[in-house]
Amino acid sequence: IEEVIREKIYRCLHREVPHSISQVNRLLKRGKTLSGRVALRIDQDLVVRTKSHQKLVLGRGGMTLRRIQETARRDLVKIFSSDGIEDVILNLHVKFTKSRHD
Repeated sequence: IEEVIREKIYRCLHREVPHSISQVNRLLKRGKTLSGRVALRIDQDLVVRTKSHQKLVLGRGGMTLRRIQETARRDLVKIFSSDGIEDVILNLHVKFTKSRHD
């Protein structure tokens, strides 16, 4: 899961920011959607060291984060479909944490 999301971060951000992003899985849960489809819910924090990195990852109006989220979600659906998963609900959140080196 982390590798798929990290790949999409690299593809969407062509700067040094991806190297300083750490990923923290908060939730990984299998369940059913309201329509009855078998789904995997993934909540992950993308932790950055500076406010400027946070703005870059979010993008204008959150568009960059949405692009990362949607392309990763499509790949994860393909990966987990052999396990009976019909959908992936991927929630990415960008968090800012001060670096110890600042």
